[in-house]
Amino acid sequence: GKGDEIRARGLDAFRADIVRVAPELADRVGGIRSWDEVKLLTVKVDRLLKWSKPGYLAIGDAAHAMSPVGGLGINVAIQDATAAANVLWRPLSKGRISDRVLEEVQHRRERAVRLLQALQGFVQSRILQPALMSTGAPSLPWIMKLITRTPFLRDIPPRLIALGIERPHVESPDRYNPGA
Repeated sequence: GKGDEIRARGLDAFRADIVRVAPELADRVGGIRSWDEVKLLTVKVDRLLKWSKPGYLAIGDAAHAMSPVGGLGINVAIQDATAAANVLWRPLSKGRISDRVLEEVQHRRERAVRLLQALQGFVQSRILQPALMSTGAPSLPWIMKLITRTPFLRDIPPRLIALGIERPHVESPDRYNPGA
């Protein structure tokens, strides 16, 4: 929400802000010659109240926009698709899809999506935003220092990012038992 304010201060001030936050970029900020080269990413995290309508199922970003924090979006979308395949393969093979079946996908996935969005919100508001608003060199909060120094705790965030919460596994139909 500060894009207009940043632009009003001018390109030189913008370059200086970048160097203040990331001194290692000092030799490259001169490459930003106009505001046309600066892109604003507007982040909105939200969820549909209902992911399905008769004949339609929303998954991934269509059902719930994720923050770019942690790069979770694609993983969550794949997990949604896996859950959808697990729920839908049998009814689709019989040619009968009900609203209840479509709603089951949201039932299976919504809790994990809510938890991951809450985690992203926490990281954004408690770690990234204070670092970006700092007038000095950014530093990690004490809790992050503890996590990064403790092997067991250090492994939790990457596992959540890579594997998710309540991650679904493919429940393939039995090829040798078509009536399953």
